[in-house]
Amino acid sequence: MLLTRIFLMSLTLAAVNCRPNFPYNQNNFNPLDFFMSYDETNQWLAALEAKYPDKCKVEPIGRSYEGRDINAIYINKQQNKKVFVVANMHAREWAAMTSAIYIIRELLRNSNSYPEASTYQWIVVPMANPDGYEYTKADDRFWRKNRAPQQDNALGVDLNRNFGYKWELYLNEEDDIPNEQTYRGPSAFSEPESRAIGDFLQQYAKSIVLFVDLHTYGEYILIPLGYTTELAPNADFLMSVAQAGSAAVLSQTNQFYLVGTPPQLLYAVSGSSIDYCYSVGVKACIAIELTGDGFEIEPSNIIPHGQEALAAVQAMAVKADEG
Repeated sequence: MLLTRIFLMSLTLAAVNCRPNFPYNQNNFNPLDFFMSYDETNQWLAALEAKYPDKCKVEPIGRSYEGRDINAIYINKQQNKKVFVVANMHAREWAAMTSAIYIIRELLRNSNSYPEASTYQWIVVPMANPDGYEYTKADDRFWRKNRAPQQDNALGVDLNRNFGYKWELYLNEEDDIPNEQTYRGPSAFSEPESRAIGDFLQQYAKSIVLFVDLHTYGEYILIPLGYTTELAPNADFLMSVAQAGSAAVLSQTNQFYLVGTPPQLLYAVSGSSIDYCYSVGVKACIAIELTGDGFEIEPSNIIPHGQEALAAVQAMAVKADEG
């Protein structure tokens, strides 16, 4: 098992190192051929903004604990109805980040292929946890949390346990232990990364048609509520939105995504992004667990998983808007 892990890590590192020199001309390389670093991602976003100034803009929605901008790209700025997509809240989930990159690239470079998407303003945050992501690139590939110091010489908070709705519920012992991967933090919204996402959701709740939190792995589309086995009052509507996403993925890629609440398909969780999103009145709040391949994927699978994500998100946006 150890030799297998070392071999897989060597493949991942080799793929990471197969990259163009930066700065670069975005026309002479494909950002979906490898896993970009935080700085490379920001350079790529800036190049898109320079090339498509009428279609997009890049602005930070906040800053991480270590001072990195949490950048969002706004696409179809003239539209009022919003689709808000966040990825890589858990640092090790690289396929979530690359799927967000795929969505951005397609909506800008191949926009004519997605006429329904053009009716929405897309706000995409490809790297919601930049400190943690950079740590997975340099030190620990399977790190999950952010990098904020905690008590008992521990580091990091699970950002998807840190949102300010039902955070106080004690559901899992590990969530209260600073050294555990699912540590929820000392208080709700104690972390700047979760606060940035939460503030955006609250500020634009009335105009957000769909919020999607991209994760890996498992091939699930999850709806609120995450903290209880009781169904949300609008569960039928949310299920119809999620089922539209699952059907779109199946139609395009022949992959089947199960649909349900976190307790139905995985486990109960408090302080999650989708439950907070639900609490502030966003019309449809969804989490997607992409891929059945685990946390490590080959670069050759970046595009297929990106296709799954875009197919699901676009179909769910249309369905949510109709409801």
